[in-house]
Amino acid sequence: MSKTFNSIEAAKAQEAYCNKHEVPMFAPTNGWCSRCGRNIFEPYPVRHGAETVTLGISVEEAGKRLISGCPHCNATFVD
Repeated sequence: MSKTFNSIEAAKAQEAYCNKHEVPMFAPTNGWCSRCGRNIFEPYPVRHGAETVTLGISVEEAGKRLISGCPHCNATFVD
């Protein structure tokens, strides 16, 4: 499964998801986490032992679930 990373399109997808499901949008509209300073909609490679994983919320994921926290530092956007 291919992931598309585009911060503008992902923010739009999250807004559309929230509107469709009539839930508040907790994710920052510009994508920037105020705690770690990274954009939640951009990919960041992180080493976990011998493996490298990519953290970040893709356009596809942003359109399928409510985003309530940062994938990079685990800060919550709900408080």
